[in-house]
Amino acid sequence: MQRQLAAFVEQPCKATYLAARDAVLSQSPFPLMAAEMANLDFLLEHEEHQALLDRLDALPASKVLSPRIHFLAAEAAEALGYTSDIELERSLFVLTLRGLLATGDGTRANPYFVCHASDEHDVLAALGHEAAGQSLVAHEGRLCDVLVCSDGREVWFDVTDLLVRKSVRRPHFAKRLRPKRPKLRASRSSR
Repeated sequence: MQRQLAAFVEQPCKATYLAARDAVLSQSPFPLMAAEMANLDFLLEHEEHQALLDRLDALPASKVLSPRIHFLAAEAAEALGYTSDIELERSLFVLTLRGLLATGDGTRANPYFVCHASDEHDVLAALGHEAAGQSLVAHEGRLCDVLVCSDGREVWFDVTDLLVRKSVRRPHFAKRLRPKRPKLRASRSSR
């Protein structure tokens, strides 16, 4: 995962972002939930900056590609006077947002690829749009969140990898754990 993230940081583009995203999702396949994001926003709003930073540190690896996480970290660092962290987190905010925007153009034919639902709202904010509605649509074998903006525009996000888990391979020894069925044979006496 570190190699893919380093490549993305060196050259933020669609290919490096998607490679980093695949690596991150293989490490922590579950996206940050809306309730978790609301709790983080709550901590910022109530100026519980150290608690916010502590909570951010405890999040799964997928946080590294979330613009919202880097925004929150920058705000908390600024409030606490952690000057070196402020610029780093702001840079990562911009970098992750650029990566997201590089994955598509938000159309049905070329949706954006996200790691978390909050990424969708970060993209909309960066584009100057506001969501008025949302639906989940199956399109060409993929699942897409379609956000309808207040101006009627649709912005498409591919969320297949977030909703459809790759099958978990069972260990080889699991076969031995299944109960054996007795073989049914006709006995010699019944022939």
